[in-house]
Amino acid sequence: MQYHQSVDRLPLLLFGPLAIAAVLLVIATGIREAITRFRSRPSPDQIRATYEAYLRRLLDPRPEAVEKELRKLLPERLLRLYEDKSAIRSVGFQLEKPGSKRWWPKHWPVYCFEPLDLEALNELPYEEELGPGFCFATTGRGSRYWIAASDQRAKDSPVIFLDYNSGGSHGKTVADSLDEFLNWPRLPAR
Repeated sequence: MQYHQSVDRLPLLLFGPLAIAAVLLVIATGIREAITRFRSRPSPDQIRATYEAYLRRLLDPRPEAVEKELRKLLPERLLRLYEDKSAIRSVGFQLEKPGSKRWWPKHWPVYCFEPLDLEALNELPYEEELGPGFCFATTGRGSRYWIAASDQRAKDSPVIFLDYNSGGSHGKTVADSLDEFLNWPRLPAR
């Protein structure tokens, strides 16, 4: 009887310390990651400096450099958007597409506009199948709004939604023109 109880405890004696060591390793790794994340947070001064650099770039568009890199011309309506300093500084809103009065109206979030410069052009994704163009705004969740560049300066161009999260709306035309898109009713961001 005593031998049988010892055999029953054998797996506990062999694997118990291993299980405890594994749990301690997981806890230690979690604590280490939390400390690393906390230490890598930018300071308020770093956040302010990043925002000020973004704002300087946003308010000082460089369409000539972007067009030279693309070897195409951006639409006139996009250039006018960047000339309107109050419009380009707009952040955190949704555009509601008129006529989409179903059970759930379609809202297109705009977190912020992207600076019109080479740095933004090189940081933003390039869509081979769409050709040359510029991602002029972001949703703040990885998706962007794109407009085509062309050989001749167009008055305007359709707005294409590039969804890098769910894939459901990737490459979808959301508005027939940038002018139409920017004139949709604005709502506060959710």
